[in-house]
Amino acid sequence: MIFIYHCYRGAHLSSVAAALHLNILNSHSSVSDILGLEYFDKLQPQDIGVPVLAGHDENNNPVYFMGLGRGGHIFSCFASSVCDELGVEIQYRDINCLPCLRFLTRAGGFISRYRTFRRLGRYLAAMGVRNNLAKMHRLVLHAKDS
Repeated sequence: MIFIYHCYRGAHLSSVAAALHLNILNSHSSVSDILGLEYFDKLQPQDIGVPVLAGHDENNNPVYFMGLGRGGHIFSCFASSVCDELGVEIQYRDINCLPCLRFLTRAGGFISRYRTFRRLGRYLAAMGVRNNLAKMHRLVLHAKDS
């Protein structure tokens, strides 16, 4: 099974969800743990649509994260159609992380794009994710169990 976590830009929610899936983070992780993730707030707009391999889980399943921009709602249909058209059977699960988005994460992500305020924006985004980490953890557990 291939797990693909996605959000708008791939810089915050989906990278944290992948880290939760791989047990790099847990539901009690701190803001500094989140800020310490290799890919947190690193992906750029030109990275939208490019999957990033975060690692392999305890069952050796590949775990990816990515940004899909406004196309998140059509990804599953697109991927299924391409597999059908090519006659390829791939077992995957795409997990939309946007239901876990809160204002603080959105505001922090926006602010972090400006070099002068990058540090503040990253901290606010991480704090927003941290405040909603329990919900994200439940999303990941549901994806793994489905």
